[in-house]
Amino acid sequence: MADNFRRQYEDVRAAQRIGRQIAAEGVQWLVYELSPTRFDRRSGPSLVFASDRAMRRVRTFPVDWRSLSDEALYALEWSQWVARLPRRS
Repeated sequence: MADNFRRQYEDVRAAQRIGRQIAAEGVQWLVYELSPTRFDRRSGPSLVFASDRAMRRVRTFPVDWRSLSDEALYALEWSQWVARLPRRS
């Protein structure tokens, strides 16, 4: 069990090392692609947006996300987050 957690931790750290830094609205974000873990109910990869104050996952993203501008990448993250907000009737 400990080996599984260690491997998962190492996978996250490796993904972070090749991630991309962006700045949006005065916040620094580290963006990286994370493969699904064995504990993840979903089977696809996710795009992780991590800052000092928040972490968000985007499950649907383009394969060429690294080629997007900072603005387009942040818009992708923002649109996914806003889509999950409860709607007023």
